[in-house]
Amino acid sequence: MIEQLRRRWQELMRATAPEAVPAEQHERLQRAAAALLMEVCRADFHLRDAELASVRASLIELFGLDGTAADALLDIARESSDELVSLHPVVREVNAAFDAGQKADILRALWRAAWANQDLHKRQEAVIRRLADLLYVPHSTFIRTKLEVLGDDAERD
Repeated sequence: MIEQLRRRWQELMRATAPEAVPAEQHERLQRAAAALLMEVCRADFHLRDAELASVRASLIELFGLDGTAADALLDIARESSDELVSLHPVVREVNAAFDAGQKADILRALWRAAWANQDLHKRQEAVIRRLADLLYVPHSTFIRTKLEVLGDDAERD
């Protein structure tokens, strides 16, 4: 009887496919990061091609995606950002899984998306500042990533 239970338990444990869980979680994290990027792009109420190209490039860089996968993720992010009521579930996903370096990479991508059209709108900067706070990114990292992306133009804003 105990042997049957042990075998059944082992079968159940194998059936859960532990390697599928990280892949699913990785996709959720990709969608979460894409949603944050789209939120910055939409902050000024104008979605420009340069911003979309920047988001696509950032997704490829951050997650090592190919062009087709990045386009699909971008489409999903555009659709889901219309329905997004709160950033907190998205931010919770990122906070739970990403370390400080990965969060800095996301922040850098947020700045690139906002600066893609060479015009940093005050609403875009406010969204990035709020996301940095929600992601528990230190202010020094917030400023450093801004300066890395905007360079000398950051001082004018």
